[in-house]
Amino acid sequence: MISTPDGEIDVNGRSGPLGGPADQQRLIGLRAQAAVVLVGAGTAKGEGYGPPSKQGLRIGVVSKSCNVDFSAPLFTSGAGFVVTSTSAPTVPVDSIRAGETEVDLLGVLQQLPAGLIHVEGGPTLNAALLNADLVDAINLTVSPHIGGRRGPSLSYAPHALRAFTLSNLETNGDFVFVRYERNK
Repeated sequence: MISTPDGEIDVNGRSGPLGGPADQQRLIGLRAQAAVVLVGAGTAKGEGYGPPSKQGLRIGVVSKSCNVDFSAPLFTSGAGFVVTSTSAPTVPVDSIRAGETEVDLLGVLQQLPAGLIHVEGGPTLNAALLNADLVDAINLTVSPHIGGRRGPSLSYAPHALRAFTLSNLETNGDFVFVRYERNK
């Protein structure tokens, strides 16, 4: 995800204004390594997710309610699928279901293809993954912007304190890219 030094993760509900070409290149590079991308429904809608540029990459939209626009390009392209619970409504696209009334993220991860699972937020999905102790690494872009309204952070509390180690730090222009890996 991206954040300003003072903790903002979006401008009027979108993270795009905080980024730039360097941040976009970083995102494309991370996606290139991924077997699949997971994103929360609010983030997918707010950011206007479309089909990924990487051929064959699938994007799972996590939603408990399945209140998703299935006519959006992400889904009409065949790249999008829904991640939800077993009791959620039927959807007109591929879905992965785990958990009776709540999405069981471990159960979902066990059904995904082998390889790197790249999560692009938002804060609700990040917190759920942290709560389930399913986060192995955090890739964070620090944006050179500051200010705005106090909105959501990288993850909604609560989640247990976890220890990570800085494994990579790079700069590109005024952007800082950090990677933290989980201490096990």
